[in-house]
Amino acid sequence: MGLGKTITCVSLIASTLDSAHAFAATPLESPPPPPPDRGMLEDPLTAAHFSGSVWGIPEVDSSSCSTKGKGKAAKAQDRAEADYARACRIKAKSRATLIICPLSTVSNWEDQFREHWRGEVTVVGGGGMSCSAASLSSLQSTSPPASQAEAKAETKPPLRKREGRPLRVYVYHGNARRPDAAFLADFDAVITTYATLASEYSKQNRRIANVEAEEDDDGSSDGFGGVDIDERGNQVLRLPKPKRAGMKRKKSCSNIGTSEASSALQTVHWFRVVLDEAQYVVR
Repeated sequence: MGLGKTITCVSLIASTLDSAHAFAATPLESPPPPPPDRGMLEDPLTAAHFSGSVWGIPEVDSSSCSTKGKGKAAKAQDRAEADYARACRIKAKSRATLIICPLSTVSNWEDQFREHWRGEVTVVGGGGMSCSAASLSSLQSTSPPASQAEAKAETKPPLRKREGRPLRVYVYHGNARRPDAAFLADFDAVITTYATLASEYSKQNRRIANVEAEEDDDGSSDGFGGVDIDERGNQVLRLPKPKRAGMKRKKSCSNIGTSEASSALQTVHWFRVVLDEAQYVVR
């Protein structure tokens, strides 16, 4: 508390505006697909393969070595497929800094941007109304009588002149938030909460699980046998079709975009991501 972390991030955003615009201007490259999993097809050569046939090769427990090797290969393959699926979700590159914070600190980020940014600051989103309009309406509702306003007008300091580059901030929170990658990419900073991010990620995982269950059920009726009747009225036994292992179709980039309800925050390649109060991540 009070170490200046927020103002440091605001200063960092201000000092890297040109780099952020250059990053967003670069084309979005499609990721290469992960290599096929060859570890399950053939075991790699180890010392256990030559045990007893080559002089000097010690006895090695081949079962433990092969199990460990397959486990590492499976983890590496799963990691590569997860990275590929995550890269396929990207639809736009943005100059924006994504700020993830608790709901209680969203207003603090808005105030810090307005107070310390040299140029004009436009904050939209949140509860469906721009924060500037909300502050204006609150001032109008609590405005003093005309006599008191005239008395305080003489001591009121002049408004600060905004001379720097403008800043556009979007608060991605609430039911009125707009889950559009192109829309989010057109801001300089996007503020969201851990609860919003967790909610969208949970919905995305549930949708993926449902799609995979539907794909596993496709053609399940062909896997059962039965009795058919031929042209002469004789009963003919129909044998079940064997399941072909390893024929499950991998999801391509196009399939991922249509079958998954991806979170809008995960469809943007952000220039920077800031975790405020990062202890919420491990809770």
